[in-house]
Amino acid sequence: MPQPCVIDECKYMSRVLCHCCNKNLCLEHLKQHDEWIDSEINPLADEINILNDQLIKLNIEELTNNDRDKLNQWRDECYKIINQFYEKKCQELNQRCIQQIDLLQIEIDQLRSKMTKSMCEKDITIDDLETLKLNIYDVKRKLMQIKVKPMEIDFYPLIINENLISIEESKLYELDLLKLSKSYKKFECTDKSWPTMASNEQILLIDQYPNISLFDRDLKIVKQSSWSYGFIRSMCWSSILSSFIVINNEKEIFLVKDNSLLIERIQINEEQYWWSCTCSDKSLFLTNTTMGTNIFEFSALSSYKLIKRWKPPLSCKKNEFIDDIAYNNETLAVVIKISSNNTVLFELRSSTTLDRIWSLQLDIKRNWFQQTIRCCSLKYDEWLVIEGNTSHIFHILKNGKMKAMGKYKPSPINAVLFGSNILAIRTKMNIFFYRL
Repeated sequence: MPQPCVIDECKYMSRVLCHCCNKNLCLEHLKQHDEWIDSEINPLADEINILNDQLIKLNIEELTNNDRDKLNQWRDECYKIINQFYEKKCQELNQRCIQQIDLLQIEIDQLRSKMTKSMCEKDITIDDLETLKLNIYDVKRKLMQIKVKPMEIDFYPLIINENLISIEESKLYELDLLKLSKSYKKFECTDKSWPTMASNEQILLIDQYPNISLFDRDLKIVKQSSWSYGFIRSMCWSSILSSFIVINNEKEIFLVKDNSLLIERIQINEEQYWWSCTCSDKSLFLTNTTMGTNIFEFSALSSYKLIKRWKPPLSCKKNEFIDDIAYNNETLAVVIKISSNNTVLFELRSSTTLDRIWSLQLDIKRNWFQQTIRCCSLKYDEWLVIEGNTSHIFHILKNGKMKAMGKYKPSPINAVLFGSNILAIRTKMNIFFYRL
């Protein structure tokens, strides 16, 4: 027996069972059903055609331009390293040759002196003459050797490791800091130092009292140097200087060379107790330790000349303190603690004007004497805030919205993005490394 049409208020009996939706329909509503399917599928076909056209129009040169720039930068840095090594060996070659000539000059002077003495005293024997002849012959032989081939140089070919550069397809960025996979490496560190860290694409510098240590991308210590300049309060990387900037608790600022760890004190006109630091492409930003914190901008290109000093209310209010600052993509992230109600703000500012882009109150009840709240930039202009007193981490999106908030154990006290895919989280006794 025929079933009624499933469409409400339809008075007709069904004439067909639609197999795609398993519904009994009359002829009129079957026609409408077909028309609706056609109306839905036609835009999808158009969208597929649009996607195909976009794919065809992709320009390989434009797609790889940024990555090629990175390769070119890597090549230029390698050329620089090779040229530096070449110049070093040229200097060594000249020094060795000069040493040979100087030694031979000493022998000739000694022979001349001995000859002059013998002639003056007229006290020379046949044996003395023979010895003198042998010595002169020896000097001649050495001089000829210097003229013909002063040095023996052995060369070894420069072997390129194919793993120096890894090219892989990029993955959709779906970082969830609350679901970090197990750390793939852990490094023990001392609890006697401030938990400072800084990195660039290739190296990571950490404070490990009484030393500072430099790690490579394989997380091996490539250089370690003693540190005897007071407690390190903050450090950051300066790309324009190819060095780390380090500030201590004694109004001092230092330049630490990236590979050699040579330490050089920076002289600036401002005398302050400094608290935190960060660098843009051309500037060094510093904050001081006063309530109503000031932000100072110095030129990294012209002997650290003061460019600008922001005071309250532009830097923060008089009852506020800036706990940390971090630069990324022409912006400054600022962690502000408010003394009147013990709350904490995380703000994004313009690095040129200090205008506020957005402000986010963090779910932290700040105790005035607790550890510093740290922040660091992540990929795609996102941010990570570390609050060790309550073991909280905050993942904040580019637009200032909270993506995730949760606890991290053991209690974190600092974090830094190492390169583009390694997150280093420091606790009291360890540094944990995660692949992103």
